[in-house]
Amino acid sequence: MAEALAHTRSLPDLVTKLFKEVSELFRKEGELIRSEMHDKVNQLQLGVGKIAAGAIVLLVSLIVLTQALVVAVANLITAVGSSAAENSTADIVVANTGWASLIVGAIFAAVGAFLVRSGTTDLNVENLAPDRTTLQVRRDAELAKEQIQ
Repeated sequence: MAEALAHTRSLPDLVTKLFKEVSELFRKEGELIRSEMHDKVNQLQLGVGKIAAGAIVLLVSLIVLTQALVVAVANLITAVGSSAAENSTADIVVANTGWASLIVGAIFAAVGAFLVRSGTTDLNVENLAPDRTTLQVRRDAELAKEQIQ
């Protein structure tokens, strides 16, 4: 039936239909790549945002860890200058503050490192390639080769 229909159409009609289908195919492929590139740009922006947030959190952790170091040095100086019997409740609170600062700083450092790592993964070149469009164009090319043969 299809052969009989193809024989009844004129060559200009077939060529016109071919150009319409090819132009429609290119239009659809263009829409697909625009959509996919929009998604990839959003992923890129998210990755840069994660890296910036991670850098800020790492900076905060550096400040907290520096404060913990200052408290530890102050405790060391206090311990060397006084005997164990002279330690008061205030000295114990200061020592606990140092440990608390150390723990908080370590947690901030871990969160910051995770954000930076996650952001750099989002910026990986393989993650930014338009995979769906490449696959679809490859399929279209294979289908066109099959139709020609």
